[in-house]
Amino acid sequence: MLDGALAGEGAIATVCGAVAMGRTTLLADFTRRVRAAGGLALPAVASESEENIPLGVIAQLLAEAPLSESAREQADQLLAHGRAHMTGMPDGPVTRLSAVDAQIVHHLSLLLLGLAPARPVAIVVDDIHHADVASLTCLAYLGRRIRNTAVVAVFSHSDGPGDRCAGFVEQSLRLPHARGIRLTPLDAEQVREVVTDRLGEDCAQWAAGWALRVSGGNPLLLDGALSDVQGAGQSSTGYQRAFLSCLRRTPAPATQVVRALAVLGAPERISRLLGLEAGEVAHCLATLEAAGLLNQGAFRHPDAAAAVLADLGPEATAALQREAAELTYAEGCPASVVAAHLLAGEGVRAPWAMSVLDSAAATVLAEGRPATAAEYLRLACRLSEDKGELARIRAALLLAERRLGTTVPEQRVTDLVQAVRTGRLSGGETLGVVRALLWSGRVRAAEDVLRHLAASDRAATADAPLELDAARLWLRCSYAPLLELLPDGTDDTDDGQEPSGVPSTTESRRRYNAVSALESVLTPGPSGRAVPKAEQVLHGSRLHGTDLDTIECALLTLTYADRPALASPHCDELISSAESRGERGSAARLHAVRAEICVRLGDLAGAVRHSSAWFDLVPPDEWGMAVGAPLASKLIALTAMGREDEATELLYVPTQEAMLQSRPGLHYLHARGRYSLAMRDWHSALSDFQHCGELMARWGVDVPGLIAWRNDVGETLLGMGERDRARAVLEEQARCTERGGSPRTRGATLRLLAATYEPRKRLVLLRQAVDALQESGDRYELARTLADLTDTYHAVGETRRARVIGSQARIVADACEAEPLSRLLPSDGDRPDSESPAPGVVLTDAEQRVADLVALGHTNSEIAKMLYITVSTVEQHLTRMYRRMGVNDRTQLATSLFTGAHRETVKA
Repeated sequence: MLDGALAGEGAIATVCGAVAMGRTTLLADFTRRVRAAGGLALPAVASESEENIPLGVIAQLLAEAPLSESAREQADQLLAHGRAHMTGMPDGPVTRLSAVDAQIVHHLSLLLLGLAPARPVAIVVDDIHHADVASLTCLAYLGRRIRNTAVVAVFSHSDGPGDRCAGFVEQSLRLPHARGIRLTPLDAEQVREVVTDRLGEDCAQWAAGWALRVSGGNPLLLDGALSDVQGAGQSSTGYQRAFLSCLRRTPAPATQVVRALAVLGAPERISRLLGLEAGEVAHCLATLEAAGLLNQGAFRHPDAAAAVLADLGPEATAALQREAAELTYAEGCPASVVAAHLLAGEGVRAPWAMSVLDSAAATVLAEGRPATAAEYLRLACRLSEDKGELARIRAALLLAERRLGTTVPEQRVTDLVQAVRTGRLSGGETLGVVRALLWSGRVRAAEDVLRHLAASDRAATADAPLELDAARLWLRCSYAPLLELLPDGTDDTDDGQEPSGVPSTTESRRRYNAVSALESVLTPGPSGRAVPKAEQVLHGSRLHGTDLDTIECALLTLTYADRPALASPHCDELISSAESRGERGSAARLHAVRAEICVRLGDLAGAVRHSSAWFDLVPPDEWGMAVGAPLASKLIALTAMGREDEATELLYVPTQEAMLQSRPGLHYLHARGRYSLAMRDWHSALSDFQHCGELMARWGVDVPGLIAWRNDVGETLLGMGERDRARAVLEEQARCTERGGSPRTRGATLRLLAATYEPRKRLVLLRQAVDALQESGDRYELARTLADLTDTYHAVGETRRARVIGSQARIVADACEAEPLSRLLPSDGDRPDSESPAPGVVLTDAEQRVADLVALGHTNSEIAKMLYITVSTVEQHLTRMYRRMGVNDRTQLATSLFTGAHRETVKA
C-alpha cells in the first residue's frame, strides 16, 4: 500500500480482529514506516466516549495535518458548521445528505486530499467502530475518491462491529482499491517463538504449551502470563491486568457475561441471571472465545475469575452472588451449589436459606471439606432468627470446628450449654457436644450438659438409645468419673452386642461397635471379638464419612489389644487423608494415637515425631484433657532415648488437674513415673505408678493392655533393692497377663521377673521373654531383654553367647535410638560383620524354630535336644537358611532375625 501511494495509487485497508490481537500495534508500525519513507501520516483514535461528538475523528486528522493559515481557518469553520448541522445523524450508512451537510463533507475531504500532491498521505484510524457518524460519512466520501491519488486509508475495527460501523466497513470493502486484513491469534509455533525470546530455550520446553493454553494466542494475555513467569511466578497480577484490559475493550454485554460466568462457574444459566436473550449471550461467548479470554465457556487461567470479581467490587459481586443463589435455588440445584452462592453473597434472608445451608454443610462435611462446612454453618448462625434452629446449627458447627482444630469461642460454649438447659438440642446432638467439650478440656461445661440431659426426657428420644449406650461406654473408657452423671442406658448386653430393637443410623451402629470393642479390651473379661470388630470398623471407614470418635476408638482397640502393627497402616492412611483435607483437629488426634502405637512398637523417634505433630497442630488454649496422651508418649520416648533435658521440659507443660481423671491422664501418670524411674527418683516413680493403678482399679479398667503398671512398680522396687516385694508384684502381673494373653506385657513381665532369680533360672525366663517380645513387635523392650540376657550369659560364664546376643541387642537398641541402652552394649567395632540379608524371605515353621534358638545363642546339639530332632537336621535347616537369606554364619542369621526382616513363616 505504501509503495502504491508513492506511485500515486490510493488504497483502503480495513484491519479487523478480536480484542488485543495487535490491531493498534500494526497501525502504529505502519504509521512509523510512512513517516520513515517521507510520507505524511495522519493518525486518529476513535473512542467510545466521543461517539456522539460530530466530526470528532476528522478533527483529530486535521489537527495532525500541516495546513496553511488560511486552510486551518477554513478547517475550523467547516468543523464548527459541521458540529452545528450534523448533530443527531442516525446510526448506519447515510444514503442522502442535506445540501449543507454534503458541502461540509465535500470541503473537509478536499482539505485532506489537498495534502497529497506534496507527498504521500496515510490516514490511519484505530478503533473506527467507535467513530461518530459524521466522521464515518466523511471518510466514506473520501475513500471513494482516493484511488488515483497518493492517499492511503487504514481503518481498524473489532470483530462484529456495531450497526454504526458495519455499513461503513461493508461499503469500503466493495471498492476495487480496498482490501480486508484479519488478525488471528498466535498459533503454537508463534507462541513458542515469543516464549523462547522472553524466557530462553530451556524454559520454552515446558512453558510454551502452558502459555498457549492460558493465552489462547492472544498477544496481550501472553505478555501478561510471561511477565508473571519472569517475576518468579509469585503472583498472576500480570495476567490478571492483561485480562481486565482485554475485557474493558469488549462491548458491555460481553463484560456482563464474563462477570456472570465468574459467579456461576458455567455458562448455562447466564441468560437467566442477566435477563438477556440466549442468542445474545451465545454471541458474547463466541466473541470472548475468539479473543482468547475463554475456552469452551470456561476461563483459561484459574485466577481470571477472581480478577473479574475483584474488578467488579465486593458489593456488586455480593449482589450478583445473591441473585445467583436465588436463581439456583429456584431451579432446584443441589444445596451445596446454592450454599456456595449464599456464602459468597453473605446470605439471603429467605425462609429456604437456613435449610439449604444446613443440608450443604452436612454434604460437604461428608465429602471431607469441614472448613467449607464450618463456613456454611457460621453464615447460618448469622442469619438464623429461630433459637432452636440456632442451637442445632451451633452444635453442628462445634463438631466441624473440632475436626479443623480451631479455637472455639467461649461464648458459643455458653450458648450451647444454655441450649441444652432450654431443651433445644436432641439427645444425640447433646452427646456430640459433650464429647467435643471434654476433648477441649471444658469439663465443667460437659458436666453441666450431662446433668441437664439426665434431668430431661431427651435421653429417651428416638435418636438417643444407641447413642446413649455408646456415650456411656465411651465415658467409661475415657472419662470414667463422669459416668455417674449420665442416665442409665442399656449397656448390659453380652460382649458389646448392639441392643436389639433399637432404631439407629449406620453411623450410630458403627460408633457403638467401635466403642464397645474398646470397652471390652479395657475391662476385665472376654474380649475375643474386639479386634475383628475394630478391624471391620476401620476397613469400612473413610475419614470424611465416619465420625472421628468412632475411628479413634477402633484404632485404640487394636493398640490396647496388643495389635499396634495392625493399627499402624490404618492410622497412617487416615493421617494423610486428614492433612490433605486441612483437618488439623482430626490430624492431631490421629497423630496422638500414632504416637502411642510407636511407643508400643519401640519406635521411639516415631513417637517423638507424631506427638510433636500434635502440639504443632493444636493451639494451647485447646489442649484440654487430650494433651495427656501425646504428652505421655513424648515423655516416655525422650526418656528412653536419653534426651533428659527435653523430657524435663515436658514436665512443665501446663495441664488441667481434671486431666488426671481421664484415660489420657493415666498415660501421663505412667510416663511421669517412667521419667522419675530413669532419674532414679524411686519414691516419685512408685507414687505415680501406684496412683495410676488405683485409678485403673477404681474405674474398672485394670488391664495390662492399657498400662501394665505392676511391671513398673516391680521395676521400681528392684531399683530400691526390694527384690521380694518386686517378685510378688510381678508374679501378680504375670497372672494377669496369662488371662489377657498380651505377648508384649508377658515379655516385659518375664524380663523383670528374671531379675528376681539367680542367673541360671534367669536365663530360662529371659529366653521366654525374647520369644514373647519378638512376637509383639516391641523393639525397645526386646532390646532391653537382649541386654539383660547378655549380662546373664556373662554372669554364667558363657562369653561367646554373651558376645553374640550383646551384638544383637546393640543393633536393636540403635534402631530404636535408645542411646542410654546402646551405651551399655558392645560398640560398632565389636559387632560381627554382616551384610543386609535379602528381604522377603519366608521361613517354614521348622526353620523358624531353629532360627529363633540360634538367635538365642544355643549350639546345634542343644537345639537338636530341645526340638527332638537330629543335629544333622539342624545343620540342614541352617544351610538352607544361610543360602536363602544371603548370610554367611549364625551371627549374621541372628542379626537378620532380631532386626525383624524375616518373621514371616509358612507351615512346614
